[in-house]
Amino acid sequence: MLNHLKLLVWDLDYLVFDCSALKVRALRQSLIALADSIPHSVRLPDAIDAEGGYLDYGFRWPQFLEIGLDEELLGQFQRAYQIYQDRCVQAGVGRLYPGVHDFLVDCRKRDIRLALGAEASRDYLLAVTDQHRLDQMFDLALCTEEFGVGSADEMFEEIMTQTEVYPSETLVLGTRPAFFQAAHNLDLLTLGCGWGLSEQRGLAEADLQAPTLSRLQAVIEKADHLSNRYSN
Repeated sequence: MLNHLKLLVWDLDYLVFDCSALKVRALRQSLIALADSIPHSVRLPDAIDAEGGYLDYGFRWPQFLEIGLDEELLGQFQRAYQIYQDRCVQAGVGRLYPGVHDFLVDCRKRDIRLALGAEASRDYLLAVTDQHRLDQMFDLALCTEEFGVGSADEMFEEIMTQTEVYPSETLVLGTRPAFFQAAHNLDLLTLGCGWGLSEQRGLAEADLQAPTLSRLQAVIEKADHLSNRYSN
């Protein structure tokens, strides 16, 4: 039971949605037409590269891949990747992490507000939401693409405005250092979650950490205690 926190804001990829296999498939499909333009010396990106790119650059990570393409071909690759990524979602590639659905349902039973604040494009967020019926679990879903160049700060502000919740009553769950920094800019408490990651070092930028889903409830209760103490 939480005494002070009223809203949990969740990122999507590598936290709620297991997107690792999806990203690799979309990468491979989008690079097929460009295979002759990629130098033989270039190692094609894999799941680890996709995860690292996302943690560093968010959903725009494909444009930062160093795969030997000129600007025009790189733009062609980026557009193809977005198309194949959405097709993969619609084809059922990817899943919710085991246990996440039950955890979210339990939060709703305890009247805890839930919001998706996704580091994602709008099309991708809608595709995943529709495919996995996330609208039945979350009160609100927004993404960084909706706010200019992708401002997580503005997204968090809008989420709190729409849910009528104060910063001290909000906890942000994520995986990316930049995500945590944006939350800290608004004095929001952050929780780094590691169950979807192969590399968890970036979680140190969060106020609290839950390396596994089994630890999440205990860490949220700790965050509730901290939030209550610092808001008084």
